Amino acid sequence: MQQEEFTKILKEAINYNQLERYFLSETGDIESAQSHYELRPDLESVEKDKASDGGIKLSHAQRRMLIVLVALWDGRHADRVFEEGMGSLARTIHSMDRENRELFADLIVTYPGWGN
Repeated sequence: MQQEEFTKILKEAINYNQLERYFLSETGDIESAQSHYELRPDLESVEKDKASDGGIKLSHAQRRMLIVLVALWDGRHADRVFEEGMGSLARTIHSMDRENRELFADLIVTYPGWGN
């Protein structure tokens, strides 16, 4: 049950923050994924956009949620790709609107493990 809830919340976080371009699904699209194990960050797209003029074009809240999601998948990759980090936990939460704060809390509570 917890895995199903995490998958649902993960998809909500991706959709709410318009991060679809930064995730790959083994099923072809994010919504059809039955498990979070069928989803993974598209680190190549993240790195390509990060290296482009102007960098990743996301709000602070969207960017921090992207970092959180990549870190939940594999913290080592998050550290490598986002070497600037996300700041303190307080700063991360402060940068989020109410919906993102709720998604963030729900992701942590339901987190069953993911990635490597």
